[in-house]
Amino acid sequence: MTAEAGIAALAITIIAVVYRYSLKKKSNSSGEPSQQKNKTDYIVTKIHNQWYNLTDFDHPGGPVALSLVQRRDGTALFESHHPFTKHKKLMQILSKYEVPKAKESTYGCQLMDERDDGLVYEWDGIESDEFVSDLKALTSEYFGKIAKKKSLSNITEATKATLARWALVMTLMISFFGTLPLYIHGNWLFIVLTPVLAWLTIANYWHDATHFALSSDWRVNASMPYLLPLLSSPSVWYHQHTIGHHAYTNIGHKDPDLAHAPQLMREHKSIRWRSTHSNQAHFLRILLVWSIASGIGLNILSDMRSVVKLTYNNAVPCMQRSRSNLAAHLFGRLFYISVAYVWPFFVFPIWKALIWSFVPNAIFSMCFMLNSQINHMVGPCIDASSKNFYKHQIVTAQNFGNDSRLCYYFSGGLNYQIEHHLFPTINHCHLPALAPGVKRICQKHGVPYNVVSGYKEALVAHLAHT
Repeated sequence: MTAEAGIAALAITIIAVVYRYSLKKKSNSSGEPSQQKNKTDYIVTKIHNQWYNLTDFDHPGGPVALSLVQRRDGTALFESHHPFTKHKKLMQILSKYEVPKAKESTYGCQLMDERDDGLVYEWDGIESDEFVSDLKALTSEYFGKIAKKKSLSNITEATKATLARWALVMTLMISFFGTLPLYIHGNWLFIVLTPVLAWLTIANYWHDATHFALSSDWRVNASMPYLLPLLSSPSVWYHQHTIGHHAYTNIGHKDPDLAHAPQLMREHKSIRWRSTHSNQAHFLRILLVWSIASGIGLNILSDMRSVVKLTYNNAVPCMQRSRSNLAAHLFGRLFYISVAYVWPFFVFPIWKALIWSFVPNAIFSMCFMLNSQINHMVGPCIDASSKNFYKHQIVTAQNFGNDSRLCYYFSGGLNYQIEHHLFPTINHCHLPALAPGVKRICQKHGVPYNVVSGYKEALVAHLAHT
């Protein structure tokens, strides 16, 4: 497979995705649901114990945002994704789409998983909670000033990537794609440089896009992840990361990140102990898991299990895919396997092909694991919890290296994990400015704010927990 063919295939994929999502129906001004063939065609969700039919809601986040809550309790996602709109106004908008009790069966108002009952957090009075109000006031004031200075139409636009962030993303993309010819021709320097640049590119744009934080245009957020689907299939990543991990961080049987390799690693008490866990802290075990976590784990094994079992890591239920959607998804996975693992065997001698097939994927995977495991899988965070959703996001996360440019750029801003979990739709480029205020508010209200000096201290903490 040539570089030109790969780039052409990626371009076709992006065009197809944008076209697919632009077929979304326009909003029905009457608020009445459009006619559907099956109950499962309706986009229904349960928010604060009330069912809503959002099939005809022209959401600013586009069809992807609505699909995340389909036949789920969407309360946590609803609350965390609308930090700048008054709660009363949000509920007024939702009220137009309420499903009367008598019509719940008509529109298929049934949770995919009955355990998804919305009882993890206590939401009563959340809109008047002083701690939550202080956090929202902090962000509203900060972004309000930016919106006014730039004459933006609304405050949400100010929360997305700045021109400087876009310049960084474009520079990293050009640098990554620029290395591909030499990488494909077998230059030994690029067996390291190319996967590292791939990680830097993914870390600094891909993650934000899947949180609707890259652009205020949903089409940009929906299509950009398909340009470089190296970390995971975007559609599956939404289930694993946005629906599961972010809504229910470190909660057993709800956060899929606790159960990626339960046969090899037991990072949480919710995972059944096995005899294989007795050596999980051994260097070679950790090296193995970190080397295959992204390429073999996220992209293939966890992905295929979600397709077959309709659940991601037995934590997040998945909708049954249509035949066309399933075919497109499987094609995407085969394309990934070809690009990541197969092509070297058509270009290099067998010994070099084996190296080129394993080493770059292992380097990329280890970059990902280094910047993800140290944020939650540490002693102070792993068993922490709170019934207050916002406090839970803080006590289950750990910042690292907030004074380090290396930590910031190499993690793509993941070193501000607390602020990211509080406000996932805010681009990472704004988090350093918000962090001091968040820390002051936590100190004021007696909420633990976990932060360490950098990669070394964070990694030691993670290994101590493991």
